[in-house]
Amino acid sequence: MRPFRFAAILWTIVALGLNAYIHLTLAPTVTDVSGRLMNLGTLYLIEAAVNTLAAVFLLVRPRVWSALFAVLVALIGLITLVASVWMPLHLPFGFPSVPMSSWTTEKAISAAAQLFVVISGSVVAVTVRRH
Repeated sequence: MRPFRFAAILWTIVALGLNAYIHLTLAPTVTDVSGRLMNLGTLYLIEAAVNTLAAVFLLVRPRVWSALFAVLVALIGLITLVASVWMPLHLPFGFPSVPMSSWTTEKAISAAAQLFVVISGSVVAVTVRRH
């Protein structure tokens, strides 16, 4: 594996881990926002788990599909995060609504990490050797 590709994989995993950590630590603070199916804290825990899963996939199998999964996870999270700054998001299927709130340090770090995953994960997907 080339050093550049290895570094891109490693930093993508680190950014996914950072985003998972932020969601994990913020989950207890948003449990009061609930939907029919679950509360927002549970949704944050799911987001942390999916980011962790994407990082593990990329670590164990650095392939095109694992890189694209990481990009998809980060892109959905980034769109949701940025949209929630501008308007409340009413999620379907009994999921909780994401209230509108302003930028915080945690949101800015999470957005930066997710944007980094979108870019670096795309680089990994393009440069990884197909098997």
